[in-house]
Amino acid sequence: MKYKLIIIIFNIFVLLSFSTICLLPLILLGPDYFAEFWLANWFLALIFLIIILMVNAFFVYNWPIVRYTKTGKWDALVAVLEKRIYGRKIITYSNVRLLTYSYFLLGRKKQIKTLEKHIKGKRKSIYNKAFLMFSCANLISDSNDHLKAYFEEAVNNKSLKGMDWILINYAFVLIANKEFDKALAMLKKIDGAKNNPILELTKLYFLFMASKLEDQKAIALLKENFTKKISDLEFEKRFEIEKGDIHILFLSKIISQAKEWAYPTGLLAKTEERAHSSLFK
Repeated sequence: MKYKLIIIIFNIFVLLSFSTICLLPLILLGPDYFAEFWLANWFLALIFLIIILMVNAFFVYNWPIVRYTKTGKWDALVAVLEKRIYGRKIITYSNVRLLTYSYFLLGRKKQIKTLEKHIKGKRKSIYNKAFLMFSCANLISDSNDHLKAYFEEAVNNKSLKGMDWILINYAFVLIANKEFDKALAMLKKIDGAKNNPILELTKLYFLFMASKLEDQKAIALLKENFTKKISDLEFEKRFEIEKGDIHILFLSKIISQAKEWAYPTGLLAKTEERAHSSLFK
């Protein structure tokens, strides 16, 4: 209903604006010059009409996506997006992102991999931008050996977007495989953590998990400095906002454990002691 209301309000606004512009020569020049003005400048009305038609066409074109998203009809939404991407070859980042989200909600991991392969072959720039979304499907379903090769290729591809989080995902795989030294090397490559508290705390937590006991004290000090800068409430607010991204949502359990490690209360104060055994349960 809101979407329709926006369209109606937009058209009313445009028509009122056009009426004002149309009558302005009459007010300023008088009736004698009104007809003469529009005979000489008729193309302005044509341009205005084309703009109105294009904007309304855009609204109508995207109406099914808005309707199915609002009503939660993910199967219907998937059908629309698949037709656009595979059938009509309309490959845009927004279409790819929304289709990937819909696949996740429906638990269709194989379709995400199929989409990833298709986009990688057809629109490399969009693939580079969407890689983090695709990688989550691989993390859910693939073996450690495949994931190591998959992320090793990714970290060597400098054109991929979100490299810091790609390194986090790779470290996640390496820690799960008990390759702690290699995980530490990947984590130390992350250079954008200071600007993102979610990334910074996740990095610190993974550093703690991968480090030897004698090195964990230094990381614990970094954790204390972090908690002095950012309160638990500030962290939680930022975390809730960033959960809109699939890769953050996928790591939400790990990030929640990192928060418990950084801001322990009561029994959670023992989280640090049992961190190695609880991370991948």
